[in-house]
Amino acid sequence: MTLTTDICHREDCFDRFNQLGDNSVDYVFTSPPYNRKRNDKYAHYDDCIEDYLLFLQKIASESLRVARKHVFINVMKNYYNAPEVYRFLGAMAEHMVELFVWEKSNPLPASGFSITNAYEFILVLGQTPLKSNRTYTKNHLTTSVGTSFEGHNAVMKTEVAEFFIRHFTREGEVVYDPFMGVGTTAVVCKSMGRRFVGSEISEEYHKLSLGRLNHVQTKLF
Repeated sequence: MTLTTDICHREDCFDRFNQLGDNSVDYVFTSPPYNRKRNDKYAHYDDCIEDYLLFLQKIASESLRVARKHVFINVMKNYYNAPEVYRFLGAMAEHMVELFVWEKSNPLPASGFSITNAYEFILVLGQTPLKSNRTYTKNHLTTSVGTSFEGHNAVMKTEVAEFFIRHFTREGEVVYDPFMGVGTTAVVCKSMGRRFVGSEISEEYHKLSLGRLNHVQTKLF
């Protein structure tokens, strides 16, 4: 079956995974929900998953199956999900070819004497070593905290998506984002001449992603 690209679907990503064949995209780049156990980030999504570790493992397994090259998964350890995130890192050890640290220059301060959470991980999974399109690429990047977007307070920082798409993919290649949200991965891919496929379960966020894409000029390749 021919893969239709440059489209964001309003759907559960596991339905899309069921339709995607093995090695049907070049890369998966995504940031799953944080599982904070409370609705303080998403106005249109209940951020509470009963077995978060199993959820992450299923995402990783399906992503590895459909990606010809590498899988990039952004996860953030927080008060609510820390044990599951740590277990996930260990479970992915045999597939992990690189681990990036995304540092936030202005994180929300923790209360009292608690430790302020100032970073997130981006796991790179695959069967071959990760190579950059440029020399002296560090496995560390620093940006400010991402801004909210009309009811979505956990929007992927555009500069983060740009870093990974620019350094590790090439023009014309296909990137799949199972958790498209308000479309940051698609916007970056379109602006850089990459093909994309996205899934987003929320109708409201899906509409926002389509609106953003309408204002992006496609790079010809």
